[in-house]
Amino acid sequence: MQQTLIIQTFTKAIKQANLAVRLVLLAVICFCVLGTLASLPALANNTWVYYAFHYLPYGLIALTMPISLYHSFLLLRYRVMQPSILFLILAIGVGLLIVALFRGLVFGADKVFFMAVFLAMIAWLGMPFLFRVNLNKFLKFLTKNTNDDQPSLPDEK
Repeated sequence: MQQTLIIQTFTKAIKQANLAVRLVLLAVICFCVLGTLASLPALANNTWVYYAFHYLPYGLIALTMPISLYHSFLLLRYRVMQPSILFLILAIGVGLLIVALFRGLVFGADKVFFMAVFLAMIAWLGMPFLFRVNLNKFLKFLTKNTNDDQPSLPDEK
């Protein structure tokens, strides 16, 4: 009973991880497409294209942050990944974000602020990929052990 609940939890987590990966890929595509559009002479002065190029990828990656935090705590709870690796990944992502926000509050939104936010988003960008792989491996491990524990019929080999 307990193991089926864990399997259900990890199945839902993998669906969430797939959503987070899709959001990250959409952010990369938006960055490339809108960056190309913003560089065209016809759209060089279009503020909508510039703001979409500048803020839409940040927003899409920011949507994956709560999912990544949930997955990191789930992986920590079931000891799927080493705690030191998880804490290092989270410390880099959260630390860079705090430094960027502190820099923005103290000195305003300058080039250094946007570079710090960009580095923080890059740190958050890779987490859904890493967490999805570990969630898949652990779910395969659970389902293999569940199938091995069941008695086999005499005709099965």
